Amino acid sequence: MILTSFLALAGCKTEAQKLKISTVYAKPERVEREVPETGSVHTFTTLKEVTVRLEPGIFMLAKNKETLKFRIQGNIYSAGHTIHRVTKIRFEKGEQNGNSITLKYYVKIKKNSGKESAEVRGYNYTKDETYRIPDDVKLIKIELYEDRTNDPSDAHPKLIAQKTFNFFATI
Repeated sequence: MILTSFLALAGCKTEAQKLKISTVYAKPERVEREVPETGSVHTFTTLKEVTVRLEPGIFMLAKNKETLKFRIQGNIYSAGHTIHRVTKIRFEKGEQNGNSITLKYYVKIKKNSGKESAEVRGYNYTKDETYRIPDDVKLIKIELYEDRTNDPSDAHPKLIAQKTFNFFATI
């Protein structure tokens, strides 16, 4: 019983920092448009997204004296004859300048050959992170980059979001 409780608590701890990926779906929808030159109505089928895409961003969830909890989120496009997958989010600690530090996160996107389903338009991703704040740091800058691994046209990671958290005491 004690061992089961311990494993359950340990599982909750690791689940909090797990990368969560959800699919952005689209559904077929019939649309009618009038052609102004002839006055006739043209009916066609188009795909409309039914899942909300997450805007790339960094949000603070909680903060205390020692730790900062924040969420990294975003979306990627994946449809047609290429499949793009988020494989992981890599953390790279930047340099500390006085009382400020920069944390860099790289979303690794892998391009696979094949065809995506017609109803899949992309993927949303979220990951909750916990960072232990050093005693002398009062300014934390977090940057989020997209790193497309096997695409030679994107040799350099692209900055998609950044956020600065200021912890100077206000009087």
